[in-house]
Amino acid sequence: MSLASVVSGISTIVDVVGSLVQGNAAAKQVKAEAEAGARQSEAQAKVDREQAAREKLVASQQEGDFRLRQSRAASSIRAAAGARGVQVDVGSILLSAEDFARQTEMQALRIREGGEVRSTRLEQQADLLTSQAGSIRSLGSSRASAARTAGFFGAGTSLLSGGFRTAQILQDE
Repeated sequence: MSLASVVSGISTIVDVVGSLVQGNAAAKQVKAEAEAGARQSEAQAKVDREQAAREKLVASQQEGDFRLRQSRAASSIRAAAGARGVQVDVGSILLSAEDFARQTEMQALRIREGGEVRSTRLEQQADLLTSQAGSIRSLGSSRASAARTAGFFGAGTSLLSGGFRTAQILQDE
């Protein structure tokens, strides 16, 4: 066995190990990047869920505040009419009071519905981000597996070509 064949064999081993190490390193990097992207999506989903809860709370508070203001306004109108000697439970003043109450209720429901719509949109966005995080992880695993496989193929190629070179050296001796 000549020095050339030994060197060729060592070179082949180094190439094989290098390909395997490179494939594993690429796989780890791909998985780490995917995990980081998934965590970012999950963090944003958490923020969106918290915002959704705040939207509901704010809308509920706004609805309550609006109802209170309108109730006070209706009381002031009734008190002013009563002070002038107008009967508030008959005629056009009653119709006006009923219309005011109806309009108040409609607006209060619009305020609540607006909060519900914003909250639902944020919840849906959070669900999408959570699903996206799973997809990112899955894709990362697939890409990591492909990187490992590429390392194995690189190692196999190095092994075959190195073996062929060594065989030629031994045959030429």
